[in-house]
Amino acid sequence: MSSEKSPESERANHPPLYVWLDADPRVEPPDTEIEDVPGVPDLELLVAAILEGRFGSLLPARIAVSPHRTPTSPNALRRIDVGRLLRDRGIPHRQRFEILRRPAEAES
Repeated sequence: MSSEKSPESERANHPPLYVWLDADPRVEPPDTEIEDVPGVPDLELLVAAILEGRFGSLLPARIAVSPHRTPTSPNALRRIDVGRLLRDRGIPHRQRFEILRRPAEAES
């Protein structure tokens, strides 16, 4: 028998990286989670998940990530500008804006 651990069992010992797409991380549970691979930067893990389509094809302007399911301090939470991330990595994308209510509704 070999005493070496397989990469799968090694990764299983690490907690996930929690991701909030539209939810507020201060009050809502994460929308999803991705594998947090030791030695791989969080942004690279996020880019891989985006390219795999794990968050769908429509992404919010900002994504929040944390190694904590319920981050209690600002330092435990990272907010990522998705447009900048995609631009910096040369990932083709289009930017759109969704209008949630009409101006007349906002005034009343």
